Amino acid sequence: MLADGIVVPCCNDDAGVPPIRIGERLTVPWHNLEMLEEIIDLAGRSDYDFRLSACSDDPLRHLFDEWVPYYRGKWAIARYLQPARILEIGVRYGYSALAFLNACPSARYLGIDLDSDLYGGAKGAIEWARSHTRDYKAEFIIADSQTFERFPGGDYDLIHVDGQQDDKGFLHDMEIALRQARYILVDGYFWTRDNFLSASEFLYCNKDLIRFYGVIPGYAGDLLIARKENTTSSPVRAPSSSHIRDAYTNRYYLCDCGGFDSFKRTQGVKLQDPRLQTVARIASLARAGRALDLGCGRGELSIALAKLGFAVTGIDYSPDAIALAESAKSATGDPSLKVQFVCDDLIRAPLDGSYDAVVAADVVEHLAPAELDELYQRIAAQLADDGLFVIHTFPNSWYYRYEHARKLRIARSVGAYLPLNPRSHYERLMHINEQSPRVLRRQLRQYFPHVLVWFSEHSVSNPFENLQRRFSIREMAQSGDLFAIAAKRPVPRCALLREFRMEPCFEVSKGDLAIEVLRAPSAVRASSTFTVDLMLRNGSSASLKSFPPNPVHLAYHWLEAASSQIVVFDGERTPLDPHLSGQSEQRYQMFVRSPAKKTGYRLRATLVQEFVQWLDDPPAEVFADISIDVV
Repeated sequence: MLADGIVVPCCNDDAGVPPIRIGERLTVPWHNLEMLEEIIDLAGRSDYDFRLSACSDDPLRHLFDEWVPYYRGKWAIARYLQPARILEIGVRYGYSALAFLNACPSARYLGIDLDSDLYGGAKGAIEWARSHTRDYKAEFIIADSQTFERFPGGDYDLIHVDGQQDDKGFLHDMEIALRQARYILVDGYFWTRDNFLSASEFLYCNKDLIRFYGVIPGYAGDLLIARKENTTSSPVRAPSSSHIRDAYTNRYYLCDCGGFDSFKRTQGVKLQDPRLQTVARIASLARAGRALDLGCGRGELSIALAKLGFAVTGIDYSPDAIALAESAKSATGDPSLKVQFVCDDLIRAPLDGSYDAVVAADVVEHLAPAELDELYQRIAAQLADDGLFVIHTFPNSWYYRYEHARKLRIARSVGAYLPLNPRSHYERLMHINEQSPRVLRRQLRQYFPHVLVWFSEHSVSNPFENLQRRFSIREMAQSGDLFAIAAKRPVPRCALLREFRMEPCFEVSKGDLAIEVLRAPSAVRASSTFTVDLMLRNGSSASLKSFPPNPVHLAYHWLEAASSQIVVFDGERTPLDPHLSGQSEQRYQMFVRSPAKKTGYRLRATLVQEFVQWLDDPPAEVFADISIDVV
């Protein structure tokens, strides 16, 4: 399976080991397990013995016999990969360096060591390494790797990273290595539980940049990571959004970007992400004229605004985002929707006339401060006098700075593990300007006379609670999300609270509400989930909403057809989205869970106001019965 090339015998006259090609980059086998098996097999048949060049004064010499298979593993990895350029972070006496160079005599090697006794090091040991590698192309630097933003010497085929560091040091070295190495070899993957968890967290956060990884067992375990070619790893911090434009790919929008799961479930036709739902609801307070969706992404928010009656322009500089948005628009099957998508930079995209609603959902943290200044200035010039500029951003930077730090202290005090940096790969790459409430308010106030900023917990289950009461300092730090409204006229706080609140009592009489079944199955499987399409008509003046403190939901009972006995009273809830205004009708899809017993039933579709009443009871008496067999 090795490619044709120059064949040389193995070192140490190990005739039992197959010939190895040197000086060429081997391609990774289709089955990566086969590669690891070959490495392990090479190590098992090797007679490389690091003790022949080990330091007799090494304070850990009593472990030498245990280490023999360990360094044969290092030798075998280098022997298989045949790296032309090697970098090692943490050299000590150079035992790994000598194993690598014995396996690859023509390789160029650079070792960086702090030359101290910290983290398993040994002061003065690097001089032993220097003297015993003088016959190879080896160089050494005494330096703290934590001071580097990029390792010296350019790119490497193999970077060997000492895993026996604290979280901060290890992750710093690994993030740089991921930018400069074709392969990364982590030493001491199994050394301690903390080593294992830190390295595993790194794999989790960078999974989109890794082609494959494998663990080679041994004394302390080696983790071998192969980086994907032509991928963008996390930079120190991009100075502007233009530097990270290529990162906004289909994979990001469909596998990581908030709301991706609901988008795939609904094709973007229905807005189900609570953050975007809240943004759309706030925007609905503006006059339903022209709307602008900044950083429209997959387009589901633009489509939701169009369904509310706006003529929408969605702008995003990612071609992949615009393609997804156009597909979502097509999936609606509604040619009358007034929505167009433009692939352009937010700062330079042409704008004309005034806009009644402008939304920026999860955008401002992706733009540098100077870019935000330009954007806010443009929007202030284009916003209608009575228009609303609605913003959502995550994270509230206080959440990571203070709340996560508090949790980290607690975890370490009880011996539990939390990652040092909880951000995902895309957050670290794209969030070049995470906002605090003070920064967000201060910058908006430079361009808009009226600004309202408030906190929300990340589930956004009660997004306006902070407008009803002041949060404590702890609650502010715990609330990951920030919402803001900027306007030229006073921001309608009272209208917000009134619009997004469901009071416990509302007047409705028999005949004011009606439910019509549009589509329902005649038979379903036992203990399965299915949907029923309903039309709700509201002839009263009350507005029915699924908001606290007493939300109104679609719900149901199951009754046995023969006896009319109720077998499931408290059916699952489906929110009214959008809410059902007075003197209106709206189509909804209700989610239902079938009973476990197989027989004939009546499904009674109705409404419930939580903690108040079921609306199939008097005086409303609103319900619709559906005959369904459970099979």
